[in-house]
Amino acid sequence: MKATFFLLLALIISAVTSCNSNQGDYQELQAERDSLALVQQRMQQEIESYFATMNQIELNIEKIKKAENIISMQSVTEDTDVDTRNKITDDLAYINEMLRSNREEVDQLKKKLKNSTIKSAELERTISRLTRALEEETQKVKELETKLEEKDALIYQLSDEIETISSSIEELKEENVVKSTTIKQQDETIHTAWYVFGTRSELKEQNIITSDGWFRPSRVLESDFNKNYFVRIDARKTKSIPLYSSKAKILSTHPRSSYSLEKENNSFTLLITDTEEFWSVSKYLVIEVD
Repeated sequence: MKATFFLLLALIISAVTSCNSNQGDYQELQAERDSLALVQQRMQQEIESYFATMNQIELNIEKIKKAENIISMQSVTEDTDVDTRNKITDDLAYINEMLRSNREEVDQLKKKLKNSTIKSAELERTISRLTRALEEETQKVKELETKLEEKDALIYQLSDEIETISSSIEELKEENVVKSTTIKQQDETIHTAWYVFGTRSELKEQNIITSDGWFRPSRVLESDFNKNYFVRIDARKTKSIPLYSSKAKILSTHPRSSYSLEKENNSFTLLITDTEEFWSVSKYLVIEVD
């Protein structure tokens, strides 16, 4: 009886021990599964982070390409206004900043992938492709900046040349004004004449005519006469001189064929028929009237 009891007791202890052992194995497997699931979740999140970053970089590269195309189509000349020129400069600065930021993102991806447990040839190829694309766009931007600098240099050169030419033109204008003024003055001097008419006593008072006595002829314009008493005229344009007198006599020397004294309403008028010949002997005309 005792033997049977001990046998049953041994079987019960063995069964309980077996159950406890199975339960421990189950818990261990459960923990391992949960750990693998957590690792898988973290790997999935890491991969999704990689692709999200790469997608954003690709979008940024497309934006950069569009911006470069817009800048390359714009022609910068010396006539380009300041606002347009400043906008191009700002756009290039914006593109350079985007390129710098995206290069940093790619470098971070490379470091993460290098330190990661994930080994993906596809990810590495994609990152390499993005790196090349960024290098290409960086080179394009450098070329755009170089062209812009060359155009700026050419514009500045042209501006200097234009300024020099403008300065020369202004100097020529000033010279022409001076020359024109000089020529005008010389022309006026050459074609200036003076005339006076008055009674004998008036002309004597101004030393225009002088006499040494009753039996000697009067001399005209031989002494220091008063030039301010004369009227200044343009010999080319003056064709007639009203004398407002019923008597008139020309005392200065002028070719007789170049003029005539016409009387109308009891008043004489000097008519100059040939101005060049009339003033060829003397530029001073003296007429005695009553």
